Amino acid sequence: MKVGENVKSSVREFLVDINTFEDSKSLEITIDNPFDEIQCDGPISIELFLYKEKDSLIVSGKVSATVIEQCSRCLKPVKLPIDGVVEAIYVSHSKFFKETKKGPVEELENTFPLTEEILDLSDRIIEAIIVEIPQKVLCSESCRGLCPECGADLNENPQHSCEIPEKPQDKWHSLLYNLKESLNKENQ
Repeated sequence: MKVGENVKSSVREFLVDINTFEDSKSLEITIDNPFDEIQCDGPISIELFLYKEKDSLIVSGKVSATVIEQCSRCLKPVKLPIDGVVEAIYVSHSKFFKETKKGPVEELENTFPLTEEILDLSDRIIEAIIVEIPQKVLCSESCRGLCPECGADLNENPQHSCEIPEKPQDKWHSLLYNLKESLNKENQ
């Protein structure tokens, strides 16, 4: 699945007709979250600047939102303020494929083919948000997480302790336990 493929509906504000301006265009949009990939607390604010050159269109700007993610340790919701950057160059379809044949594609970072008169900026906007979300979200650096045995929140009950049963209760874990015990006996 591509980024932006699950936009709830075609967001009219993210569609730009490149024939409606000559040199440049500014867009300032504040919109409720139209993306399925993220959950937001409040609207998404977008400021974009589009600039036409000979065979290309340069898009730059910023995206601000408050994204809600789960803490990696205790699974509670965490609100993350996000300030993402939009940077993209759209080049004519024929020039794009001519350039990719000439050299490595890595040199064309943030370069996309311009195939239509209407440019959909949804992918660039969701991209700017997603790349700013940390891989490991924590509600706090001191989050103690969940008890690995019973799932109790160790932040709410720091004195919590579970008694680990000597023998596992289910068949699958019992088999592993028995294997471990037999290996321990062989090594002694």
